Amino acid sequence: MKTLAIALGMAIAASNGMAHAEDQDHNMSQHQMSMQRAAEPGRHEGIGVLKAVNEKTGKVQIAHEAIADLGWPAMNMWFALNCPLPGNIRVGDAVRFELMQDEKNHWMVTGINRK
Repeated sequence: MKTLAIALGMAIAASNGMAHAEDQDHNMSQHQMSMQRAAEPGRHEGIGVLKAVNEKTGKVQIAHEAIADLGWPAMNMWFALNCPLPGNIRVGDAVRFELMQDEKNHWMVTGINRK
């Protein structure tokens, strides 16, 4: 009887472990799909708020809304600025911006204006 209880307990634990592994595989494939979408070439549009400008490095920080076609959630990110920052845009302004990847797959802002 004790052997049956131990065997049953081991079977339940193994089953839970397999279900957890399947969940991890599913999560990984979802993550890989998001990364694959993010790696697709082309231009993508985002909406957000300009949080900071680093003129020395040529970068801007934008708190952007979700960018669905890239599979990105809303977040704060630093981007290289590959266009002039219009003089009428200030930190704290709502902006609409265009993104593109460079040859090293780094995301850069290729266009930005006030929303």
